[in-house]
Formats: sequence, C-alpha cells, structure tokens
Amino acid sequence: MGGNWTNEEIIQEINKRKWYHKIELRPGIVTPGIQILENLWDMTRQTRQHVSYQGKRVLDLASFDGMWVFEAEKLGASLVVATDCLHPLYANFELCKDILNSKAIPFYNTSPYRLWDGLQVLLMDDMTARKPFPEQIQHNKFDIVQHLGLLYHVRDPLYTLSQCRSVIKTGGHLLLETAAVLDSDESMMVLNGTPGKMNRIYQDDTTWWLPTLPCLLEMLENTLFQPLPHTIRTVSSGRFNGYHAGRISLLAEAIPPSKIDPAARAEILRTFRNPGLVPEHL
Repeated sequence: MGGNWTNEEIIQEINKRKWYHKIELRPGIVTPGIQILENLWDMTRQTRQHVSYQGKRVLDLASFDGMWVFEAEKLGASLVVATDCLHPLYANFELCKDILNSKAIPFYNTSPYRLWDGLQVLLMDDMTARKPFPEQIQHNKFDIVQHLGLLYHVRDPLYTLSQCRSVIKTGGHLLLETAAVLDSDESMMVLNGTPGKMNRIYQDDTTWWLPTLPCLLEMLENTLFQPLPHTIRTVSSGRFNGYHAGRISLLAEAIPPSKIDPAARAEILRTFRNPGLVPEHL
C-alpha cells in the first residue's frame, strides 16, 4: 500500500498480530509490545543518547518487529539494515516498514554468526567508491551496530561480538544491551543450564549466558572494542538462586589493532577467530 493506510486499517492490522516491540506508526497509534520490557528499552535509549545517528550507516541485529530499526531512521541514519533469523515477526516488520514508508533494508536470513558473509553485497557493492578492495570494504562498513537483547540468547557470544567488529568501521560504535549478573567483581559468565532444565537464573530455554560486567568489558576488549564507561546503565531484575540478575547497556568504540597489546593482536587477528577483519592501515 506504500504508506496509504487509514488509521482504521492500521488498527485492524495491529489487532490481528502478536507484538514484541512498541512502535509508533501514527500519532496515537502504537503497537502493543511487551509492557514489562519498557524500562529496559528506556535504559538502552539513555545509553544511545551518547552517540549521534545523523547521517550514519546502522546495522541492527535480531530486529524482530523492528522498533530499533525505525527509531534509528528517525534519529537521522542514512542507511539502516535489519537482520535476523527468519521467523513470523518478519511480517510485522514488513507491515511497519510499509506504513512508515521506511527505507530500511531487511536481511532476515542473516545469522549474527555470519554477518561478514551475509552482508557482503552491502560491504562491497558501491560503484561510487574509487577505493579498491579492501579499502572499499572499510568505506562501506557500518558506523553503528545495535546488538540489543541478543548476547545472552546465543551459544557463542564472543563470536557474535567478533562478527560485529568485522563489519563496523574503526571509530564506529557498538550499542550493546544484554542480561547480566550485576553483583560480582569476577570476570565470568554463568551458564543458565541445559535446554529443558534452564533454570539456574532465568526460567527461559533461550537464555544461555549471563556475563558479569567485568567479563563483558573484557569480551569487548578482546574483539577490538573499547567500552565507554560513562555510557553504562543497569536495571535490576532481582535475585535468583543467589545471583543478582539484571540488564546492562553500554556503548563501545571500535578501535584499531594498533591500540592493543602486540601479543593479543597476533591472536585476535587470526582469520579463524575473526573472519573478515581487515586491519585498517593506521
């Protein structure tokens, strides 16, 4: 329909569907979303205020209905790419995209483990760029990658951060939000359990890991990101089996290999550790 929706038609479509995100489609018309998650989303927005989206290339992971995608557009991003593993909520994304006349590009067949491979067409195909490979890829990488509500759901969280670094420009930013253990100074991740028995902290078969803040910071440092302490925000979820669980949001800046210890650099830059990471000539 190309955005030619009446308010009544929009409301009818909203009521037919289940929604994860709250997305404003028209003044006063918002998708229902999950009410209890609003404080987590507000926390992430507080962290997001520390980076400008104006004219930026933005990649959003695990987009679901697309709330963070459409908000990035409203904040002035020049390009927004939505990624996820295809599921029924893609229909919600397409509906919102149409109503909002959004120019966001959906890649709902792209795993967070395969960003480098899955987004090659965006990273390489720029006929206006005169820079040859690999410099052209550096030019086409993303300024901001949104890794929100995802890290604790993946079996290999460090690898997803590594893939993010492969597609983000040096000097760009990672906006991260995840479940975490809030009351420990140790660098560790707690395994939630085994599917069907996952109840150590969260009663959720899709939650695998809860890192502590020190662990999260070290994971970022080991994937060529520098966490920005002034952007860190937390929300408590309560105490479960002795663990103080909650959520953390933060920004981290993508740094060049020259900023890390040479011994660490040799290991981190191995291509099987970080596929697609092409060190910039800095």
